[in-house]
Amino acid sequence: MAEDRAGGAEPGNLHSAYRAGRDDERARLAKAPVDTRDRRWRDVYERGRRDERARRRGAPLLTLLLVLVAAIGGAFIYLAVREGSFARGGQVVDRGLGQAAQQASPAIGSAGQSLENAGRSLKQSASGLGQS
Repeated sequence: MAEDRAGGAEPGNLHSAYRAGRDDERARLAKAPVDTRDRRWRDVYERGRRDERARRRGAPLLTLLLVLVAAIGGAFIYLAVREGSFARGGQVVDRGLGQAAQQASPAIGSAGQSLENAGRSLKQSASGLGQS
């Protein structure tokens, strides 16, 4: 039966070997200066942090997109709860988007016209410089 455990070692011998190894390690640590141990741990810790930071650089644009999608989802859920159903909450969103589109249409049209006028004036200026 003792042959089945750890290649034939007796349980009492395993325990004493374990204790001897533990005592040796404690003695070795007691001899090492405390500041050396602390410094080694700090160095190892900082190296691990740097490695992990380099490994997990992240994608800031993807994170921003995820936060925006989560915020929009939260707003939809809030509207659904406030209106009593997702259908009525969707109607509120549709009305708001429709009003925003109606208000933005004239501004977009005038911005487009302003860009066309600016382009024409640049062409005229450029052709005037080329002729002189």
